[in-house]
Amino acid sequence: MRDYLWKIINSILQSPLVHPYIRTILLRRLGANLDKSARIAENVYLGSNKIIMGKHTFVNVWSFLDGNAPIIIEDYVRVGPYVKILTGTHSYRHSVIRRRTEDGTVAKEVVIKKGSWVGMGAIILPGVTIAEGCIIAAGAVVIKDTEPNGLYAGNPAKRVKDLPVTEDEA
Repeated sequence: MRDYLWKIINSILQSPLVHPYIRTILLRRLGANLDKSARIAENVYLGSNKIIMGKHTFVNVWSFLDGNAPIIIEDYVRVGPYVKILTGTHSYRHSVIRRRTEDGTVAKEVVIKKGSWVGMGAIILPGVTIAEGCIIAAGAVVIKDTEPNGLYAGNPAKRVKDLPVTEDEA
């Protein structure tokens, strides 16, 4: 019943009629750990309140955060439109029937570290940590942890460029 109630409330909060500031306040009251400056745009699906968002973070329109395990978005992170952050997966069997209902879900936390930017349509799979200062290119599929200050692109995402870090920003 609790999950069903969350889905109803989440559907209402996704509405473009709810201002992002009001959305943040309401989600905080529902147990999401959002900084007062965090913002979630309209039409963002949140599968649960297991989300932590730091200072000056933003999740753009039509993104999907499944909510099976915590999703930690540190300070100054930007998540583009249509991004999917998945924390739920399944183990598989060695028979022809790979998965059965009774096998349940395996939940693995996702962390996006300070100052990172996730481009439009990127997919982040369960258990991944995006290191500090990374850019995930549009459409990239991140299947494993990244190293700091890199541009990652492709499917699966690979480091394609080192990003500069100046003294005053380090």
